[in-house]
Amino acid sequence: MRRLKCSVFVFLFLVIDVGRAFNIIGVNKQMLYEYVGNVLVGSKPQDEGHPAPPTTGWIVRGKLTLQRQSELVMAAALVIDDVTLNNSGEKFLQNKEMYPPYKPFKIILTKEGTISHVVFKEGDPIWSMNFKRAIASTLQFQIKSNGAFVVDETGIHGQCQTEYFVSNKTNYISIRKTPELKTCLPYSEAVHITRSNVPPNTCEFDHQKSVIIGNEAIYGILPHNETGYFLSMAHAKGTTLIHTFESTGEAQYINSELLLNFQNETPIDNPIDIETSMSTETSNLQLQPLEINDPTGGRNPQQQETLISAAAGLLDNLAEALESTEFKFNEPYDSTLSDVIKLLSEMDFESLKKLYTEVDIGTSYRQETIRNIFHEIIPRIGTKASVFLTRHLVKEKTIKSNIAVQLLIPMPFHIFELSAELVKQCEEFLSIGPDRPDVRQAAILSFATLVYNVYVARGIDKDQFEEYVQKYFNLYLNERDYEQKMLFLQGLSNLQLGNVANYLEPIVMEEGNEDLRFMAAWTTLALADKRAERIYEIYWPIFESRNASLELRVAAVTLLLISNPTAARLISIHRIIQSETDPHLINYYRTTVTSISETTYPCYQHLRRLLSYMHRHLPQKPEPRYWVTGNYIFDYRDSKFGIGAMLQTFLVGDPKSDMPVVAFFKFDTEALGKFTGQLALYIKARGLPDAIWQTVQSKANGSDPFTFKSIKTLLAMLKAPIVNSKNLHIELILQMEGKTVLSYYLNQRMFQQLTYDNILDRLQLLIRTDSHINMQTVRWPFMNKYSVPTVLGTSSDVLLQTTVLTSLRGNITEHRKPPGTKHTLEIDARYSSYATVRSRSYNPFLNLDHEIKREQGFLIYIPFSSELTLNDSAQCARYTFSRPQNLTSGLSFKSRAVTSTRGQVTKTASAPFEEIMYPERGNEVFQPFSYAMPDLGVKLKVNINLNEMIKFRGMLLKSEFIENGFSRNMVVSLMMYVFGFTQLSSIHLGHDRNFTLLMYNENATKIDGNICVEDVLKTSELKGKQIGFTLEHSDETQNVQSLHKWNVIVDIQTSTKSNWFKVSGKVQRNSKDDEEDWKKLQWWW
Repeated sequence: MRRLKCSVFVFLFLVIDVGRAFNIIGVNKQMLYEYVGNVLVGSKPQDEGHPAPPTTGWIVRGKLTLQRQSELVMAAALVIDDVTLNNSGEKFLQNKEMYPPYKPFKIILTKEGTISHVVFKEGDPIWSMNFKRAIASTLQFQIKSNGAFVVDETGIHGQCQTEYFVSNKTNYISIRKTPELKTCLPYSEAVHITRSNVPPNTCEFDHQKSVIIGNEAIYGILPHNETGYFLSMAHAKGTTLIHTFESTGEAQYINSELLLNFQNETPIDNPIDIETSMSTETSNLQLQPLEINDPTGGRNPQQQETLISAAAGLLDNLAEALESTEFKFNEPYDSTLSDVIKLLSEMDFESLKKLYTEVDIGTSYRQETIRNIFHEIIPRIGTKASVFLTRHLVKEKTIKSNIAVQLLIPMPFHIFELSAELVKQCEEFLSIGPDRPDVRQAAILSFATLVYNVYVARGIDKDQFEEYVQKYFNLYLNERDYEQKMLFLQGLSNLQLGNVANYLEPIVMEEGNEDLRFMAAWTTLALADKRAERIYEIYWPIFESRNASLELRVAAVTLLLISNPTAARLISIHRIIQSETDPHLINYYRTTVTSISETTYPCYQHLRRLLSYMHRHLPQKPEPRYWVTGNYIFDYRDSKFGIGAMLQTFLVGDPKSDMPVVAFFKFDTEALGKFTGQLALYIKARGLPDAIWQTVQSKANGSDPFTFKSIKTLLAMLKAPIVNSKNLHIELILQMEGKTVLSYYLNQRMFQQLTYDNILDRLQLLIRTDSHINMQTVRWPFMNKYSVPTVLGTSSDVLLQTTVLTSLRGNITEHRKPPGTKHTLEIDARYSSYATVRSRSYNPFLNLDHEIKREQGFLIYIPFSSELTLNDSAQCARYTFSRPQNLTSGLSFKSRAVTSTRGQVTKTASAPFEEIMYPERGNEVFQPFSYAMPDLGVKLKVNINLNEMIKFRGMLLKSEFIENGFSRNMVVSLMMYVFGFTQLSSIHLGHDRNFTLLMYNENATKIDGNICVEDVLKTSELKGKQIGFTLEHSDETQNVQSLHKWNVIVDIQTSTKSNWFKVSGKVQRNSKDDEEDWKKLQWWW
């Protein structure tokens, strides 16, 4: 009998209508399924056996009704029973704000049994439609044959190659469906949106991806008397793994499951209404993107007035915190700046404009601080609204020129809403008049970068892009002023693609201005690898020509090498260099080969493998003075942690004077597969020594018996060769991410027309002028965001970001009271950075964010208050340093894991829901260290967790950058090592850190004293000076004067005829509160 049942089931499987998957529900039949959706967000600890951070998540339960109303139409309706939170177990029953998922939807089938499209009710919000799309996608499966097969199938991530495996179990059929997410279009690898404010490292070859995703579904099919079989169970699973620390720290994850279990089958007695109030638009199963200004997908859209109020409140909190001296050194985690950026990114143009109007009112210290922070944030938001606000402020001249430049420079590097409309609206930047030259320059360069970014993002087509290239070239041709030609040439450089190189060729080949020719050639570097033939035709003759300038020949050899990095090209260049007579060019070739053949920089690896062959075949090294023409690279890279940095210095000297003329400095940093920083500085300075000499000569005193005129006469008598002075020519170009952001030019006439002939006079005037300082800077150095929806169709994302807020406030005053001058300096310096790696799942039923994050805070506070009185009649200076009562300063560097659940469950809820948890702490070994310095009235305190420090030290010892030989220059090596240590600490947050270094004082303390220098001996054989130093510590809270007092006298005697010297002195200390009085201590040597 058992054998008969098995035979019948096998026969049933073999006769399944493989093309009609939805025959699992008969026509005019209704099936009820239990619906269970589960999302879990958590983290795995770094070390096994250690406690993991608490997880957070939610479970939604309900009933799904499916009705086969016709051959190709199926109706679906979901009823939510309850939503349960994982940690607290708190259960929420259905409420009116959960109503949208209750709206039924229509599933249209194809004759082959797959889903053609779905139709929703009018007004169904995005979050509800995506939720239903995920249900429909889960119900879709195919049976083409027994065993394994691959088909193309449309699901929530688009069209994907999908692997099926159909197996016949003992009493049911099992189907496993696994979409190959890498093949999905348009959402490859199930990442729906990738947003970053740093460019990708396209040269990367061994980076571990930050996020990987895998989805699968299991189906259980049971026999049915009428349809032959029916769907008993569907179980979809999704896993998102977040590995942002290269396996050196915690590994976060987002797991989601959708389970459908068959309950019963009945005839259709009450048809689901899928005809009235239905949308006229059909939809596929691909999830609909969320609106930028509503990340809830319509579940809880924020009113713009609410956003304005919240942002204004946070900005006020930031300003207030910068005025307070109460710091949370025990918890230096301040996400306020990140929250402000998030709120501003959700505002439209009118809201941003209204907020700016509010923060622009008033002249108070706090209002000025709020404005400074707002000006720093706006260009870094990256929304279309923020760009339009910048355009409005610049065009309407409602801001000062320096603020306009501050807004324009970073703007194009952060925009993620790139479109043809944006380019069209920003064309006004090209019409800014010459009355604001700095603003005009920044606008022209930023607009070129914007056009390039939109073209790369396919927001405009090639013909539109070429129109802008032609426009910039025409502007270049129409200008006669060198500075303006230089500006539009840099604009062409920022456009970079298309026919830009074709427009640059005539400039290089035209016999004329050597400076423009070199700049055009240098601009071609970014395009060299795309046009190797033209590079050879243009630049090989320049390279071989001994009559060409050294600058052009250096540019030519660089372009020839980069455009066609082959053995044949390298050997051809090498043979020319072997017969070269210019030691400058020889040194450039030598340093290029030696630097690149040892580099770890990813973008030079193809050149490194090639140039390493020539390392032992270099021409003889020129004299050391020819170092002024060279190509020097100092770098490091750590493949274990995915970080690196490179400092490259191009130098071109003057063959006649052997002085540097051109310097190009390039500094790149990389982490997690991105370039976290790309800065470059180009300087060309010709005739600068002559200009300075002429200025100094005009200032010389004609009554001096040994004047410049007498020197000139003496040189003429000696028949010294006359070298003609060169006119001043200075170019300064600053680049970010390979795009020019600043371009300045200075010639002889401009130099002579400076307001003050002597730059030192200008500096002295600035120092002597009373100054009020209130400066804040905001940096968003790193941000990567990945949108990775769950199998339930709900939104979830992964965010990696760092925000930095620095503040410098104070006053510099000068008070003249003969015979002395008193300088007062009050400075309040603060630095706060907040870095986080966050995995978040949005629960639309309860409007809650479930997230786990690893956060790191770094806080520095340095207050400084001093007075310095200089006595004009005596060689003495009096100083004073003071600290107010109960002041704590220093630094705090900590990181931790946090699990949180936050949100407003219902609009009428009295208070937001919030649940915050931290991982269990193991045995912690804290090593506090305290050292009192009574003579200064302060105490030092260091607190460190030894267990965490040992882990951190182990991570440092595993790093590779300590093994790289950066260069033979010890100073550069040390600098790169320190930078690598800092970069590793800031990027990799996978370890807990707990370090504080604090200085505090309970009572108000004051330190003052004198420093005097006096000539005590002056003979034909000896000279003697006496240096006196006094220090007094007073307790101003207890009104105790001279609590501690030091008196140091140093006598120095030197011989005028030999190297003999003698130093002697004495130290005296007096104290009122202890017995350690040094009445007199004498010493000498």
